[in-house]
Amino acid sequence: MQWRSQVEPTALTRQGARVIVGVILGTLAYLAWRYTSLPWLLPVHFQRNGLPDGWQYKTGGRVFLPVFVQTALAIALGSVAAVLLTRRERADPDAPDVKAAATAAEAVVLTAAIWTTFQGYAAVSLVGMWARERGGLGPSYTVLELVGLVLTAAVGVRAHVHLGRPVPLPYVAEHWRMGQLYKNPDHPALFVATRDGSRWTLNFGRPGAALLLGGILIAGAAVPTIILILALRS
Repeated sequence: MQWRSQVEPTALTRQGARVIVGVILGTLAYLAWRYTSLPWLLPVHFQRNGLPDGWQYKTGGRVFLPVFVQTALAIALGSVAAVLLTRRERADPDAPDVKAAATAAEAVVLTAAIWTTFQGYAAVSLVGMWARERGGLGPSYTVLELVGLVLTAAVGVRAHVHLGRPVPLPYVAEHWRMGQLYKNPDHPALFVATRDGSRWTLNFGRPGAALLLGGILIAGAAVPTIILILALRS
């Protein structure tokens, strides 16, 4: 089975992808530029007065950890967006389910762009903390983290509004499992309406549904675990 990108990404999706790539490259260049100027022992634990009382050797894994986090976010969420935009058949751009897929992919990419950018700021804050050997990432760190949460919520609300209310499919009993799970391999759509038409659900008859759920699982569970392992090892 040959899979190709059949759902046209929105302009915001394309712009979000450019932002992600640009921010990762910018963060990588900044950390590489500052690497030699950092002390060979990095302060990693601080007293309440801000003075360090714990140090670790400077390593590439530790200094470039924000880039690893950015890359993990980009790969995990980018894979989810790619699955949303991929189909076997040429898609009608005006079909409601196609618009739903494009809207969902846009929300995923914009979310990735928000948190990739935040990690870029985190890299700058870490370098500043290491260089001055004083605890704290600055008040802007918490403020920008809250801004990131607000922007993520705004992206979700915007996507919900754009998705709208779907049109229910004609009811066919054999297409529904356990009453709520839709499975119809002959239906080309990845997104379909729930039985009551109140919201969207996945067509589990399409291989893309399993890939999408796998991507979400990786983004939500595996990526944080990998990041934690990298942090502890470095």
